[in-house]
Amino acid sequence: MMRALLPAVALLAGTGVATASLSSLVGAWGHDFVVTPFEPMQLMVAMATDKGTGKRFNLIKMPDGLVMAVVPFDQMAKMPEIDPKSLMPLGGGR
Repeated sequence: MMRALLPAVALLAGTGVATASLSSLVGAWGHDFVVTPFEPMQLMVAMATDKGTGKRFNLIKMPDGLVMAVVPFDQMAKMPEIDPKSLMPLGGGR
């Protein structure tokens, strides 16, 4: 019984630490950002590949039909400026 309980407790403890660290401050481009709690969402995801270079990135199709590119923070040269109407609606994060 103890052997079965230990991995479950370790998984929950690890998840708690990850959630706590992800929902705190994030620093990028010389600015500090407060991140809302992450919420599970079901979205349409695709991969775009550049025909010339073969480089790839992910695309997300929003429920309202807008398409967004997903790029890691460390690969963006400057801070993104996004129209508030283009943001994904979140339930409890506002």
